[in-house]
Amino acid sequence: MHYFLINTHHPSTQLGVSWVPKGLYLYCLALYCRGGSYDYSTRYTNENIFGNFHYESDTDFELVTLPKNFAYSRGARCLDGTPPAYYFRAGAVSSQFWIIHLLPGAWCENKQQCYERSLSQLGSSKKADTSITPGGMFSKDCKINPQFCTWNVAVFLYCDGSSFLGNVSSPMIYKSAKIYSRGALNFDALLEYVLLTTRLKQAEQVILTGSSAGGIAALIHADRLRTRLPPSVHSLHVVVDGSMFVDVPDIKGNATLANLFRNIYELHNIKAAESIQECTTTSKEGWKCLLVGNYHSYVFTPVFFINSVFDTWQRNELLQIPCFEEICPDHYIESVYTARDAVHLVAKDVNKAEKNGIFLTSCPAHSLLSKRTFFELRMGKEVMSDILSLWLLHSKSRKLSDSPLTLLEGIETCGTFRHGWTVGPAPTS
Repeated sequence: MHYFLINTHHPSTQLGVSWVPKGLYLYCLALYCRGGSYDYSTRYTNENIFGNFHYESDTDFELVTLPKNFAYSRGARCLDGTPPAYYFRAGAVSSQFWIIHLLPGAWCENKQQCYERSLSQLGSSKKADTSITPGGMFSKDCKINPQFCTWNVAVFLYCDGSSFLGNVSSPMIYKSAKIYSRGALNFDALLEYVLLTTRLKQAEQVILTGSSAGGIAALIHADRLRTRLPPSVHSLHVVVDGSMFVDVPDIKGNATLANLFRNIYELHNIKAAESIQECTTTSKEGWKCLLVGNYHSYVFTPVFFINSVFDTWQRNELLQIPCFEEICPDHYIESVYTARDAVHLVAKDVNKAEKNGIFLTSCPAHSLLSKRTFFELRMGKEVMSDILSLWLLHSKSRKLSDSPLTLLEGIETCGTFRHGWTVGPAPTS
């Protein structure tokens, strides 16, 4: 059993899609609903040697690293000082439909962690994979993903450890290495470069998505993105996946999440990031602006939230529950239910805004957007992908199930989505 809350958009957003014929929501998110065609004749200037290649290649998502002079002149750098980068797949039908995705990857909360990340693709474009093949909403297989398979997609490499929000002018020094925290500048530079060198400047519909740490970034950057997109864009939506982290004690009573977010906020000077300042300037504790449950009220753009009430990353990292395949004792499960109830409270608050939509599942999981769960998790006869499509098309339907499952029921119902949960009495020694 899964349940979701889905609402209509607020009329003040003026993001209607008036051309969509009723009943064709599965396919009318792509231009072929309008009888359009892809224009292969357009070419770009020499500035964009990557753009020509990507528009003419059958390869899926390939890495594009920003030129050093472009990135460095804007202060944009990964943790190790390399230029930021993004993965790109050109749409097969039109230049008008775009997804910008912000990758997950947690955070670094001290110099040592940031240094360690700088040695991998979590902190270096030089270490990044040259190509990726994400699934779910980003799959190019139109048999399983008819709604979005033809969209243009830019996936921003997450190499700053700060949810694209870091803003430290001078590099940190650790083991004689310079470590840069420029996440907010990375987001701006990546967006500017994509606008300059691809057909994003011709876009009509844009969806900003993000998973986990990237979901927090998507929520916080949403309204700033709106101001920087071309006038041709008449529809901007945001999808936040697996980012409803809640400030509840771990199994030892420690404030693990609060300490983590406070450290991230201070280390990366997040208060200086322009996108978040409306919240931080009015909050006594600025780090709390990183919580989805707090920041959503500052966002004008319509947002769709996807989350498990039994988030597995929160279980492991924030609740500090050590059992995985082992059997969990009852007092550990009580902490899980405390977190579940806190997620419900966030969902009810988010639902007060008519522009927003929510899909919650009792399946233990973390992010769901780029996995097969996007096509398989259901509410009644409707799968998550269809529910999101309805919301994007401003469906006036509202569905709500208000009977949360226990953890055991969630595991038993979800089958292959169980993610290692086993519930029962504590083992005896």
